[in-house]
Amino acid sequence: DEPLSNLDAALRVATRIEIAQLKEAMPDRTMVYVTHDQVEAMTMGDRVAVLKDGILQQVDTPQNLYDHPANVFVAGFIGSPAMNIVSAHVEEGGARLGGALVPVEQDTLGIARSRGLSEVTFGFRPEDVRITSSDEGFGMTIDVVEVTGADAYCYGTVETAHGTQNVIARADGRTPPRRGDTIHLTIAGGHAHVFDPSTGVRIGN
Repeated sequence: DEPLSNLDAALRVATRIEIAQLKEAMPDRTMVYVTHDQVEAMTMGDRVAVLKDGILQQVDTPQNLYDHPANVFVAGFIGSPAMNIVSAHVEEGGARLGGALVPVEQDTLGIARSRGLSEVTFGFRPEDVRITSSDEGFGMTIDVVEVTGADAYCYGTVETAHGTQNVIARADGRTPPRRGDTIHLTIAGGHAHVFDPSTGVRIGN
């Protein structure tokens, strides 16, 4: 139960590796590991159970939790930095974000329309975007840039169905955008996530 919670950062990593090695050395044993650190859960778990207020939200492999979160809570909890969660109007062919139409799978749009939804909760991960030309992507105005070496994390705002909302985008740390710039982003195919705005439950695959 949270065995690494009181360790410093370097010791947490070293001990996490030791526990993982111990688990691999005993393949016929089941280990139940409780943590609030999603990095520990993702790197050490074969199957991860995500709970909120004592209620089970999703049980799956770490990769499926990351790629197919069951609801908004799981989407925001798994991944660092967290998934961007914004509001978007549904239109023919996609969702309206930052003045542009972002493509969404037709099956997902069909489910949203069948529920009478004109607006959805829209998610995308900072690492699933790329900077592109103004005629291709949606606009993001940058407020802060954090360069971590190979990567730069751009914190800024996008125009959404509920006005301006905060988002994060990962960029090349060697040629990062600057504070005050407006960049345009596209989302990698198949990496847009759509949720029901009233229930928070995932729509589509």
